Amino acid sequence: MKDSDWDRCEFNAEIFKALANPMRLYLLKKIQERPRCVCELAAESGINKSVASKHLSQLKAAGLIKDEKHGTLVEYHILANCVLDMAECVERTLIAHRKKKLAKLS
Repeated sequence: MKDSDWDRCEFNAEIFKALANPMRLYLLKKIQERPRCVCELAAESGINKSVASKHLSQLKAAGLIKDEKHGTLVEYHILANCVLDMAECVERTLIAHRKKKLAKLS
């Protein structure tokens, strides 16, 4: 395998690691709706602000979100809407596959 291929696989693995948590996916979906600050996201998700901040840091480190400062307020913005589109596509595909499999069994 070429080094560039391996580097891309490592990069993709980091993205998927960031997505491999239901709370981070939830926060990402909320940010996709509109930019939000950590206090809004914490309140909407029912978690502590420090926990929300840690999840946001992981999403930011993976390159999935960015933050913008407006005075003392920091808003989080999604950078890759396609990630959530992909997750929905996979979900639809797997559900359809399971339905077909169940239909064949009956």
